Amino acid sequence: MERSQSARAAALALLVWFAAGCSNPFAPALRGDAGTIWSDAQEVGGLLENFVTAYELKDSLRYAELLDESFQFSYFDLELQRQDGWFRESDLRSTARLFRAYDRISLIWSGIPTETLGLSTPDSLIEFRAQYQLVLDNLSPLIGFARFTVMKPADDRFRVLVWQEEF
Repeated sequence: MERSQSARAAALALLVWFAAGCSNPFAPALRGDAGTIWSDAQEVGGLLENFVTAYELKDSLRYAELLDESFQFSYFDLELQRQDGWFRESDLRSTARLFRAYDRISLIWSGIPTETLGLSTPDSLIEFRAQYQLVLDNLSPLIGFARFTVMKPADDRFRVLVWQEEF
């Protein structure tokens, strides 16, 4: 009987130790002390931080949350010499393929005024231009400019309505 109680006590101690020390080695590291790696996107800067995180983690579901239902991507097609683009569903498929194709993805924003990053005005269209650097695995960085139109409905977060690639 004593042996059975000590075995139970050892098993219970092992269970408590395991539960207390359990961690996921595959979980991403947290940024800062906030307890989450995702911004609440109440400011334009938070939206752009979430873009970076979605790209780094290759998280298609979180990426989808950044785009408004009416999202449009637009670019100039050099071959056809005309403006072209696609809507949200095509962008989500394209981005998911990008995420699957590369092991490491890094996105860096620059050239955005601090005042723009801090904007949090609800129910207003906000347009701004950003330079980005996209690094895929160990390839040469892709550098480009984009003009964004974003909006934050009252009691919600910012989402992208239009992403216009620029030369």
